[in-house]
Amino acid sequence: MEKNVITRILNLPERFYSPKNNQSIYSLLQYTGYFEVYENINENIIREVLEQQPHYIEQWLRWSEDKRGGSGWYFIQDGSRKYVVGFLDSDKGTIKKMEYFDKENACASFIKQEIESIRRS
Repeated sequence: MEKNVITRILNLPERFYSPKNNQSIYSLLQYTGYFEVYENINENIIREVLEQQPHYIEQWLRWSEDKRGGSGWYFIQDGSRKYVVGFLDSDKGTIKKMEYFDKENACASFIKQEIESIRRS
């Protein structure tokens, strides 16, 4: 069951940017079923599904790049082999930063942080 939820989560950026979408990211995340099982979903499970569907990583990189808020989680490719996941606070600057050499781990970390941020909003 959680893998179906994760597949729907991985597809969030595509659904959000769809011309037919008229829902908030909160509503789209709620529709995935994540709110009911969020305690059972961790970065490792997200990574497992990402390994089977790696095309979603580019969508999440673009999602992060397109965010325009003053605070929040970000996911970038820094150079050719390093990925960075961090939290930017508009008042304090970057207050948390994790570096990865594996894009699946980096993306899974970002997704979990991002969807938790959305769920709590």
